Amino acid sequence: MSVIRLFDFQEAAVARVLDAVNDWTAACAAHGPPRLGRQPIPFVGLLKAVTGAGKTPMLAAVCQGLGPAVVLWTSKSSAVVDQTYKNLQGKYAGLLPPGTRVIRERPSRGDWEHLIAAKAGVDIWVTTVGSWNEAEAVAAGGSADARLNMHRPHPDWGGRLSPWEQLRTRLKRSLWVIYDEGHNQTPTQLDQLVRLEPMGFLLASATPPASELFGKLNEAIRDDDIFGPIASQARVSISTADVVKAQLLKHTLEVLDYQAEPEAMLDEVIDRFRRLEKAVHRERSSTCPRAVYVVEESNPRRGSTELSRPVAIWNHLRRRKIPAEEIALYTQTKELPEDAEKVSSLNALQDRHRHIIFNRALQEGWDDPEAYLCYFDGETNSYTRIQQIIGRVLRQPMGRHSGEEVLNTATLFIRVPNRKYEEIIRQIKNELSLYALDADDPFGGSAIRLKTRGEPLKAISVKSGGKRFSVPNYVLGDAQLAGAIRQVEARGRSMWAEADLIAKGTRRSRTIALEKGSDRVKFEEFANNIRTPNADYFRRKLLLTNRWAAHQVHADSYAGRSFHQASCPRSAAQEALATLAGAVATAYEQSVEYQKNEIAGERSWHVAPHRPSGADLLTFRHATHASYSRKSFNKDEREFADALDSFGKGTWCRNPSTPGEGWALPLPSKVGDSLNFFPDYLWWVKRTCLAIDTTGRHILQAKVRGKLMSIEVPMIVLATRGKVAPDFATLQDDEGWTFARARRGMPPVPQHCDTLDDLVKALYDLA
Repeated sequence: MSVIRLFDFQEAAVARVLDAVNDWTAACAAHGPPRLGRQPIPFVGLLKAVTGAGKTPMLAAVCQGLGPAVVLWTSKSSAVVDQTYKNLQGKYAGLLPPGTRVIRERPSRGDWEHLIAAKAGVDIWVTTVGSWNEAEAVAAGGSADARLNMHRPHPDWGGRLSPWEQLRTRLKRSLWVIYDEGHNQTPTQLDQLVRLEPMGFLLASATPPASELFGKLNEAIRDDDIFGPIASQARVSISTADVVKAQLLKHTLEVLDYQAEPEAMLDEVIDRFRRLEKAVHRERSSTCPRAVYVVEESNPRRGSTELSRPVAIWNHLRRRKIPAEEIALYTQTKELPEDAEKVSSLNALQDRHRHIIFNRALQEGWDDPEAYLCYFDGETNSYTRIQQIIGRVLRQPMGRHSGEEVLNTATLFIRVPNRKYEEIIRQIKNELSLYALDADDPFGGSAIRLKTRGEPLKAISVKSGGKRFSVPNYVLGDAQLAGAIRQVEARGRSMWAEADLIAKGTRRSRTIALEKGSDRVKFEEFANNIRTPNADYFRRKLLLTNRWAAHQVHADSYAGRSFHQASCPRSAAQEALATLAGAVATAYEQSVEYQKNEIAGERSWHVAPHRPSGADLLTFRHATHASYSRKSFNKDEREFADALDSFGKGTWCRNPSTPGEGWALPLPSKVGDSLNFFPDYLWWVKRTCLAIDTTGRHILQAKVRGKLMSIEVPMIVLATRGKVAPDFATLQDDEGWTFARARRGMPPVPQHCDTLDDLVKALYDLA
């Protein structure tokens, strides 16, 4: 069985969530839980990331830091629940605390008794929303979800009281709610879950929870001096640049709109599918591309003599020589051709099923990176019809981009009325803008290119002489950490006293009854029970402080006896370990130097064809490309491009800010949410190259400014609008422009120019 290992960006997100969890629990222990009237206010952790970023394994890893806990893990879709249950017992099991029990929907009597009565360990109960939502249970009638509803007693396994009432009143451990696919939540569902009085919620969603009660709880917390900052810290956004760099996503979404009969659209799907097969063959890849077909209705309307749409699509595929064994129907269609294969669950899908016809049931729960093509049957009048599918088809097979562009592209086939087209494309763009490359750069665009017939993304080639338009690639070398590592090893040899391992202010070690009215005691006990191994806590703090530094400290360095001890949030031990992690990170940032990348094939970066993000292009005379997309520039960047071009000397290019496309330097420490420096422009002039950045973010960052300017080729130039103070700390004036560059044997100083043209000329004279 393969075991999942989190990527660095995923580990960092888990660490941020757990820091907030620990701070919240410790604050509750010290001050009592926050309240709105008599209602305890739960912790709300929000994990905001693009579909495909790995939210489920991240949430599984968060369970390691909850202490003794019962986790109600729920989702609206039964398909998602099935998949989650399977993964938590399989490939994600190594991310959970040792000994975690995972229970599905109807537990055994023994599992339930353990869940309610145990005082240690973690139990995860994976359920559909329908199993506990009262309104959905009524609507479900006699369905399985209705029969398993938690609000009813289940004497055969649950005893006399309803499972819901037992969760609310009888648990000996803290209760947490994980709501996967959180965008499907409704206000009623959220408000019901609050009535369980859980310690907290962990939501996988791009948007905060929305209900009247949640709004009131959030408002009550926002201005609280103690809990307000923790609540803000608990909302963790993951940069899609990291997800794209990890090659978990396809990097192009193509939307083909047809004003044609369905058969013509289906013919195009099949042609594209065969193109994918040829690309797989050329690359000798093991990828098995799939095409999916979304229908609205499984059966014809009553009284109609027409074929059902699933059958009509099946017939067309067969006429185009698609073998019957490669087609699966995941619909409720009653009458099917004799050799048609119908499946009733995700588990029934086989590798040989290359063409899958389905309705909404599969749309909300299926994660398959090999799904490349998605055909929407009938007319699409609303963006909501395709919203869920975007995330489903963007995952990249095997977590690795291909040399074949078609294998990095997801394609949607839609038929949209002319009056609706622009609105739907705008909404797709808005969806992709959630996946910004850099949270600090609103003009950074999307990490995922949108390609439409109205905006053909034909690449703009490099002008002649492109071979000389290149710069060396660099990596961060080894830092001088011997002294810092000796401190870490010394700390490991000295055991902590028990008083230093427990939460500050917590003195109880006996079991406290959790009866109503003893919240202060309950939270003190919970805080004392949430213990993290010191080695895990130290690595987590180091990873949050500086990801690169964490890579340079081998786990053997923090394998001493005291690192095997476990400590509580806000304990003296954790405070000391956090300080130690900060010292290691500082030593790294002060001593690390850039080195040229000597890996074959990665020594140099070369200008590549420009891939415009829209049809609106700007032309230039002295750039490496004849034109660039207008969307590639914000106001300052456009002015700078015009100044470079009108100066008329040398050749410049707009440096793409997309990982894998633009030239970038890894930063020794974070600037905002970014660990990479993408200069806005590369300017080949005289016999050198200048890398110019105009955003101003780096010129004011002392930690990274000097490191960037240690590079000789290209010469790094940091520029910003306005006049920067001599100490680089502030802007003194909004007029003119300031730049800084390396000076041999001397520290950089800010140099002010009255106009942008003066700045460009000054840079030319320095080259």
